[in-house]
Amino acid sequence: MKKLLLFLPICLIYFTGCFQEKKETKFYGNVDVRTVSLAFRVSGRVETLNFDEGQKLKKGDIIATLENSIFKENLNQINAQIKLQEIQIAKLEKGYRIEEIEKAKAKLNEVKSNLDKTNKDFKRAEELSKTKSISVQTYDDAKAISLNLQAQYEYAKSSLEQLQNGYEKEDILSAKATLESLKAQRNILQINYNDTVLYSPVDGTIITKVFEIGSIVNTPQTIVEIAKSDDYWVRSYLSEKYLGIVKEGMKAIIKTDSNKTYEGVVSFVSPLAEFTPKTVQTEDLRTDLVYRFRIIVNNVDDNLKQGMPVTISFPEINL
Repeated sequence: MKKLLLFLPICLIYFTGCFQEKKETKFYGNVDVRTVSLAFRVSGRVETLNFDEGQKLKKGDIIATLENSIFKENLNQINAQIKLQEIQIAKLEKGYRIEEIEKAKAKLNEVKSNLDKTNKDFKRAEELSKTKSISVQTYDDAKAISLNLQAQYEYAKSSLEQLQNGYEKEDILSAKATLESLKAQRNILQINYNDTVLYSPVDGTIITKVFEIGSIVNTPQTIVEIAKSDDYWVRSYLSEKYLGIVKEGMKAIIKTDSNKTYEGVVSFVSPLAEFTPKTVQTEDLRTDLVYRFRIIVNNVDDNLKQGMPVTISFPEINL
């Protein structure tokens, strides 16, 4: 009987331990949201602002614009220069005008006719000088005239050949290179003109608006800051004993103080220890070295806000 009485408490303790519910392990953290800071790539005066703080926007929405008159005039000027250069290239490739060539031919024929007459006169003077029938001065004058007309003839002939051959290939290549340089400048000016319009690269909410209409902004001053609507995550910390237990890819349950529940997945566990941040609420971690981890929230809605405190639990962990 005494043995039976001793055995009953032992059994009671054993079965109580077997059926006792394990305590759920909880962590505490805060909601973070990825933000995008937007700025103009060019400087100028703000002309329009289409959104205010707290307003939602879609990817591709026009957030703001700058006055673009100067940028437009720069484009008009470079386009005029390009057109002028294209005309110049067409002229070079076409060659000289027929009228200029005919005029050069006529000039060459005129000089040749004078040269032929002068050469005859010079030959006669040369024969007369041998018999001393003319003075030395007369002979020298005839020779000088002949040489001068010969030089004029060579120049006229060279000019005609140049006109007939057209412009030098190097001149055409140089003109084309200038055209390409102008087009490159136009591309830059076009980019600057396009950059007077600021588009939203993401879906999100305006959380900060820095400037107002009429403000002068310089690149790269932030105009607005956007909280991305599809990229919320929770930042939390764990002690060393949970390393290897909380792993990347592990499913998590996230609860807000208003008992709203969200699902998430662990995306990162830091390999580096750090001193416990002041914001950590768990008392047993306040004096310890901790490891930061991050949970991507799957079912995001408008109730999640930047900095909101949340409680995290893992269905796979019960210690």
